[in-house]
Amino acid sequence: MNKLTRAWVGKKIRAFTLIELLVVIAIIGILAGMLLPALARAREKANAARCVSNMHQWALAISMYNDDWSDYYPYDGGGAGSGPCDTINTQAWFNVLTPYIGQNSLCYLYSAAQTDTSKYPTPQNPSIWVCPSATNKNPSVQLHNPVFYYALNTCLHMEGSTKVGFRRDRMVAPGNTIVFCEEPEDNFSETNGKYDTTTRHSGGSNFVLGDGHVEWIPWSQFCRLGNQANGNCPPPFGSIQWDASAVQDGDWQAGILWHWWPFINANTSPD
Repeated sequence: MNKLTRAWVGKKIRAFTLIELLVVIAIIGILAGMLLPALARAREKANAARCVSNMHQWALAISMYNDDWSDYYPYDGGGAGSGPCDTINTQAWFNVLTPYIGQNSLCYLYSAAQTDTSKYPTPQNPSIWVCPSATNKNPSVQLHNPVFYYALNTCLHMEGSTKVGFRRDRMVAPGNTIVFCEEPEDNFSETNGKYDTTTRHSGGSNFVLGDGHVEWIPWSQFCRLGNQANGNCPPPFGSIQWDASAVQDGDWQAGILWHWWPFINANTSPD
């Protein structure tokens, strides 16, 4: 045995004391506590970016549909209680826009899901139908109980005449008019400033505007009277009825930046 080996063997190996071990664990805990929120924020930024990408695809589909249909917008859907394959939804946006972006219609996906549940568009099966920031990761869906993560603006037609849509060329301020929205994981395929709004992304939501671009808007800027998503909608928006589009007391009064209605007094216009 050489001198180096004898020196090593004769050297006593010192172990951690309990206090030192506890200090190390505490430091690891502090570092983890600092890193986890940062990782969560990074993950949400990635999810928000994917959501924006999805909405860009829908914006493209809407624009091409407008081009083919004399500038008219598609039907926004039959609402709660109707399935994607019901007759009332044959011409709904979720069935007629998809060919423009190489996707299967929602009716096809829900029909196929009766034998292959991976066809259901849910967070478990990511697709352009699903915002990855959705909170309900395992929704209960059926052929006649769809779940929507995106929706068409219900103000793109005269109130009460759901199948008579407005034309894109009648839009007064395309860059500030809402066309397509995020939906809060329910069975409505349409929304507006009062109903079914969501704040998935930092207290706001992504929207497709009339000129085709996608923009994040805070809840306090797009809510209307009766919207309680984050408490009551604040003034001046909290005094505006969602179905009013007048200059005096509606969607087009002074100080309103983001419009749900495409032009003044649209809620009483036939098309």
